[in-house]
Amino acid sequence: MTVHSVEQSRQQAGTAQAGFLDRVFNWIPVILLAYPILLTPFLMNYSGEEDTAANINASKSNALNQLFWIGLFAVTLVSAGRRLLKTFTVLRSPVVWFLLAYITLALLSVLWSPVPGIAFRRVVLQIIIVLSLVISISFTDDARGLLGRLLLLMNTVVLLNTVAVAVLPPTPIGHAGIYSQKNSLGAVMALAFLFNLYGFLNARGLLKRFATLVISALAFALLILSQSKTSIGLALLLPVIAYLLVGMAYLFRINAAILILFGALTGVVLWFFQASLTRFGFGDLSLFLFNDETYTGRTVIWNFILGVISREPVLGQGYASFWATGADSIAFREAPGFVILLTQAHNGYLDVLVELGIVGLTLLLLLIVAALFSAARMVRLDYRISFLCYSLMLFVISHNMLESSWFRAYSLNWLIFLLAALLPNAVMRTWNHGTPR
Repeated sequence: MTVHSVEQSRQQAGTAQAGFLDRVFNWIPVILLAYPILLTPFLMNYSGEEDTAANINASKSNALNQLFWIGLFAVTLVSAGRRLLKTFTVLRSPVVWFLLAYITLALLSVLWSPVPGIAFRRVVLQIIIVLSLVISISFTDDARGLLGRLLLLMNTVVLLNTVAVAVLPPTPIGHAGIYSQKNSLGAVMALAFLFNLYGFLNARGLLKRFATLVISALAFALLILSQSKTSIGLALLLPVIAYLLVGMAYLFRINAAILILFGALTGVVLWFFQASLTRFGFGDLSLFLFNDETYTGRTVIWNFILGVISREPVLGQGYASFWATGADSIAFREAPGFVILLTQAHNGYLDVLVELGIVGLTLLLLLIVAALFSAARMVRLDYRISFLCYSLMLFVISHNMLESSWFRAYSLNWLIFLLAALLPNAVMRTWNHGTPR
């Protein structure tokens, strides 16, 4: 064999290896999302009930989680390859800067955390998750292809849950599908429904549109069967708002993020104005939506959390240092009644306040605003992707008013927000400057 032949063989082998690593890299975001919505329900043994023992057990490390996330992070770095040499292009995004600022604060909070060992373990997990998503989405070779793979994942989850609901009995308060509780099924199906709305807008041909409609109908039917009122309401309302928002921004050349912020501020002012006139307050709204005045017991949780927040309002108790931190924690020793069983405040913004105080909440709000402005730049480039990003972000922002997912391990809603926040810059980088190699 000649020297030329040997060199050519090496080049072919190197090209094949590079092609394999590229394919692996392009599937990283899908694997990240698959873990909480598809793999975890089968790998973890949930009882579906909350008790004090479960709360204490949640403070312990999980070897399976550690192996999975460390392994996936390693695969992300290896498969990213020379893409990492262009990291400076990612650092141009305000979204990434606010993410890094929040994570830095979380890491520093280990110094004042009452449980530094638990806090450090959890913040390292969060760093791994955030960096894996930032790298894999920001340097994706094909944004449209990535969305297609994510849509395939969501549709697979819809079909699996359709079978589960058909063969498994419902819980006393609604169907749970393959998950431990009905709210999980509701949130996943709501997100699957939003993805399929994008899929319908993007589909070409009658057959693909029909298939997308069928999956959308299944997702919405499962959402109704879950009886998760929050997810049902948001899945019906937010796509309409997002579509009108993107349409107005496109037609009138207005920044969509400014429209959202102006609309939110106007809505708050009008709410308090009507409340002063009609005496219809938050308690009446809860009675209308949930048939009780406490948002299904949430006001009890919130009153307790607000009392804890007042003790350390600026920097909080420390990242992930309040809930599920053992029998010596404030939550375990002082929480009233059923609150001792919980691992979240059922409000993401209060959980950020109790963990990282006003500083942490400020960084979160800046991150949200940066993400909204990032998606606004996509309106004229591809209104369908902009519609999807706004639908997903608005869902997570609203959902966190009654549930908690901000910077919370590998919570699906948190991963979805990261995806929607990072995707616009990835799309523009790919289309305007080509794919980095």
